[in-house]
Amino acid sequence: MKTRKKTVIVTGSSTGLGAYLGYSLGKEGFNVVVNYSKRRRDAYEVGRKLSKITDSLIIKGDVSKYSDAKKIVKQTKKKFGKIDVLVNNAGIHIDATVLKTTYPSWKKVIDTNLTGTFNCSKAVLPIMIEQNFGRIINISSFTAITGISGAANYSASKAGIIGFTKSLAQEVAKNGITVNAIAPGYFDIGMFHDFDDRTKNQIIGKIPMKRLGSPEEISDLVKILISSSYMTGQVFVLDGGFSL
Repeated sequence: MKTRKKTVIVTGSSTGLGAYLGYSLGKEGFNVVVNYSKRRRDAYEVGRKLSKITDSLIIKGDVSKYSDAKKIVKQTKKKFGKIDVLVNNAGIHIDATVLKTTYPSWKKVIDTNLTGTFNCSKAVLPIMIEQNFGRIINISSFTAITGISGAANYSASKAGIIGFTKSLAQEVAKNGITVNAIAPGYFDIGMFHDFDDRTKNQIIGKIPMKRLGSPEEISDLVKILISSSYMTGQVFVLDGGFSL
């Protein structure tokens, strides 16, 4: 099935922020591609809910592997005929101090978060260039700017995304493609809920706005970035002032 509706791929969208962004864009009429690596049941539940509001496609793929990134893009193009938006959301964290970080855990975080962003962007670019239109939105983190004790691998991967975003934006602006990054702070979704209650309360206490962000605040920004044809190479920090 090919359609004139805009099509978005959201990587890592079986749970958390990725799933929320899929729902949000589905409500706006986008065809939504749900990507997962391991959480098949969750991905199909997202797909089931999306089927009530829009057309969707579920694709298993590990974004740290370029062959999988190409598969995600190929299957999306085959079903919908085009790819308008890529949201590089897939990400993991394996926390430890640098002294205790193992090489495999360092590599796994970098490969998923940073190389995964590269892989999916590279795979989708030929289609967007041919269309002379595209929006690439990379999910970074406030930790890319501030760093964070006990998660140097995560911070490094997210900082790399910022440099990648700015470089790629310069390369493809002439092709009608914008590339921007969002650097969220602590939001009431996803990874924040991995913390214990004491840690959660400590974090909220350090946020000047004294609250977690709402996932809707990220999806609203995503929609703005999709609609803008002149905003590119920018990093938007959404953290309630945490990094000030």
